[in-house]
Amino acid sequence: MAIKATDLFKLVSLSYPIATNRGYFFQENRISEADNTYYQRLCFVNPRGQMTVYGTDQKHDRHPKLSPDQQWLAFLSQAADKTTQVFLQAVDGGVAHQLTAEKEDVTDFAWRPDSKAVFLQTTIGAKKKLSPEDAKKPQPVTVTRAQYKLNGVGLLPENVTYELRVQQRRQKTSHIVMQRQHDFQIGAIAPDGQKIAFAAERLPDDPNDFSQAAYLLDLTTQQVTMVNEHLPQAELTPAAFSADSQQLLLYGSDNHLPNVSQGHLWHYDLKSQKLQDVADDVDFDIPGYVNGDFQQDLSGKVADFVTADYYLTIGFDHGKTSLYAGGPDERLTPLIDGRRHVTDFALTPDHRGVVFTESTMTIPSRLVYFDLASEEETVLYDPNRRVTRTLGLVTPLTFNFNRAGFEIEGWYFPPQKAAASHPAILYVHGGPAVGYGYTFFHEMQYLAAKGYGVICPNPRGGLGYGEAFTAAVIKHYGQDDYQDCLAAVDEALKLDTTIDPEHLFVAGGSYGGFMTNWIVTHTHRFKAAVTQRSIANWLSMYGTSDIGYYFTPWELEGKWSGDLSDVQGLWDFSPLAHIDFAKTPTLVMHSEDDQRCPIGQGEEFYIGLKLHGVETKFMRFPKSNHDLSRSGLPNLRIARLTAITDWFDAHQSKQEAKGE
Repeated sequence: MAIKATDLFKLVSLSYPIATNRGYFFQENRISEADNTYYQRLCFVNPRGQMTVYGTDQKHDRHPKLSPDQQWLAFLSQAADKTTQVFLQAVDGGVAHQLTAEKEDVTDFAWRPDSKAVFLQTTIGAKKKLSPEDAKKPQPVTVTRAQYKLNGVGLLPENVTYELRVQQRRQKTSHIVMQRQHDFQIGAIAPDGQKIAFAAERLPDDPNDFSQAAYLLDLTTQQVTMVNEHLPQAELTPAAFSADSQQLLLYGSDNHLPNVSQGHLWHYDLKSQKLQDVADDVDFDIPGYVNGDFQQDLSGKVADFVTADYYLTIGFDHGKTSLYAGGPDERLTPLIDGRRHVTDFALTPDHRGVVFTESTMTIPSRLVYFDLASEEETVLYDPNRRVTRTLGLVTPLTFNFNRAGFEIEGWYFPPQKAAASHPAILYVHGGPAVGYGYTFFHEMQYLAAKGYGVICPNPRGGLGYGEAFTAAVIKHYGQDDYQDCLAAVDEALKLDTTIDPEHLFVAGGSYGGFMTNWIVTHTHRFKAAVTQRSIANWLSMYGTSDIGYYFTPWELEGKWSGDLSDVQGLWDFSPLAHIDFAKTPTLVMHSEDDQRCPIGQGEEFYIGLKLHGVETKFMRFPKSNHDLSRSGLPNLRIARLTAITDWFDAHQSKQEAKGE
């Protein structure tokens, strides 16, 4: 039996693992075909494998956090008024009840160390309820900031107040702890209850400053101090305090290069006020980003202390997302590694073990326990085993080759059913600062099940191969990265001699969409293409994308800021400038609410192809943003997958009809 597009509805992903003395909590994420949406529920599994469901409605229950005394499970869910609030449920059972009653959504929360209260974040003025009369008479919206919109959000609210509040378990209302005029992110709560570490933009009113400071809020004096005062250009986020509250782990970059500087792990000593990069002797990314389409709603946990001088962190290297161990004076080394994606983790209460969620290329998601002393692993829960064992999932082959100063790595998904001759798809990832790797990728398995070989290279510009590798694409889009992609096709042809070299196709999204556009305007090697959420024109991208005004100079000029003064340079980097060379039949796909690569990019490329006589279609996805393929409306995700194979199937058939 072959995997289908609709098997997305049968598979679940796991996140937010929590270890207790009696067993393990986790969040189960699923996609509802009937309701065409995403749901979450909270579960508990004991050492004997018996599972219990927690929460209030098993649809909106998410982001569980255990009280320090292990008596209460707090989580976010939907209240009767449709706002997001914090709910509580006793660990030993009973009915969940609503704890907070904020007027606006609770966006994040954390337990106070004494387990008697939670700190919560909310935004005042973010949501404005319209009366029926107001709805009939829409009013103009005025923006004042350079970055005034965000993909998946739309227009960003202005003139709002961001609040940190505390809600006692036995009280009905919360109390203010801190107010700010700009957004912030809770990072960690000191175990002694005296300090909160949070992150916020250092200069939020400067559109050309991209630093993010880590701050400490003293809850007694209300004094706020900056952790990275002597490294002001850095972009740092607090992750965890040590048990004695005297040390703090952070992650982020020193920002010495725009959009290229590696993410590292940092250690801060509160007594000496010394901030140290504890990953300056390794060349991988913390936490990094592996390209995929299946994992949902991960906690984003990056690092934690095991003891005062021993800690864990997530890192991404050569396609592997591993858990590394180290100390202030000890090099980070892999602890939980191998060909997999460690998606989330948490320490046990005694700090003798780690419970984590993982994914591999053939395992969508499961819960695992790791013993720190014996380094033995135990699978605790695999919700997808019964489904996947009947789907005939393929194990990709790895290939490596050297080209123009770098080793290029990639993966090849062979067709599920062997054939004497079959087509293959070059599939270019987005970013470019991400990477393919050892995680479950539903789309690639689906394409393999439909009879296609799928070539997934990590060309220069991506993550996982060192900072110089990531930097190699800056000011050089469409050059050696383009040649890396073509060379990867040659490697795949060597690896699988049953690929028909006359039936090669190309696809990609975002940066991969740019590269697809670049490919069809620079070579006729591919018989058909599918370009998705692409970049076609850097001149219009500059002022219409939510990140365009800074991403464009970062990538094309290697500068922190820039403008449109070099019109010819930006135009030369634009696939649209080379449209007269295009002949490849190309399906253009774009989401109508994409703020990252606005739909105008797809419109421009489609019209360019159409007016140059190239066979093309334009497929628009309503109520969808840049993340359609990963978290878009489920029915549209299925429609997208079907359209891709329909387009390639049709152009394979056309060649066969011509006798080619």
